Amino acid sequence: MSHPVIIDCDPGIDDALALMLAAGSPELRLLGVTCVAGNRPLERTTPNACRVLDVAGAAAVPVFAGCARPLAQAEPRSNLVHGDDGLGGTALPLQREPDARHAVDFIADTLRQSPAGTITLIAVGPLTNLALVEIKHAGTLRRAKSLLVMGGAAFRRGNVTPHAEFNFWADPLAAQVVLSSGAALTVFGLDVTEQAKMSREWIESLAELPGRSAQAAHAMLSGYKTKEHLLHDACPVAYAIEPALFDGERYALSVDWQQGETEGRLLAAPEGGGAGAMLMRRVDGTRLLSLVRERVARLP
Repeated sequence: MSHPVIIDCDPGIDDALALMLAAGSPELRLLGVTCVAGNRPLERTTPNACRVLDVAGAAAVPVFAGCARPLAQAEPRSNLVHGDDGLGGTALPLQREPDARHAVDFIADTLRQSPAGTITLIAVGPLTNLALVEIKHAGTLRRAKSLLVMGGAAFRRGNVTPHAEFNFWADPLAAQVVLSSGAALTVFGLDVTEQAKMSREWIESLAELPGRSAQAAHAMLSGYKTKEHLLHDACPVAYAIEPALFDGERYALSVDWQQGETEGRLLAAPEGGGAGAMLMRRVDGTRLLSLVRERVARLP
């Protein structure tokens, strides 16, 4: 049986692969995709989600625009490793507009109107949308079956500052709101995603697949302006499909959200009582790559 999920994202090339993985996996039923400013501004990330879903044959999945700026900053923090368009210069057709409803309202309404413990939230961008859900409707995130978050760097160097991973640095206050919400959290930081490496041979193997989705994935990854090609955002989606790929431990997690040198740092204290959040530390990278390729190959 497929289980219902909402993906909150900021496409972004690795977000695009995460969406393709979800669209190609019968274990998941995508209720909607919500977008936030992050890798690129909101006016880029929202149409990018529409483009990727449509190419992947998921045109029926609604897309919702969310927050265009962090909770406590006047402007979004973005980067150019995904190219100015966010998709590595890959031209994908835009065939629809997003839903008129705000992403925060869609997430809150869906969680509040569904039985508690039935919907999985997967967040692979800055956590602004989810934080606002919790601020507007306290306790709502606890209604999710699980909240799978890509973000943070607890025991490794950050990828945007020496202390911080991009998603948590882009809106550290939002990250702290979500991590302190009491939701059933599983966190995939750089501690595990930096083990999810795409080799050049694996990327080139996508070009051998016949579908337009695989060809688009290959083109996007070929335009990725980064030293290492890492499957950051595919990790929590893969976990929702095949949890045995990952292993971790429970920690009490918090985020240094105040401005300063360590802004955005993920702080992890051992949690011996079984409470806290699950922080993933290990992944079977070979099987993860096989899963992503398998599911992309199923797409049109």
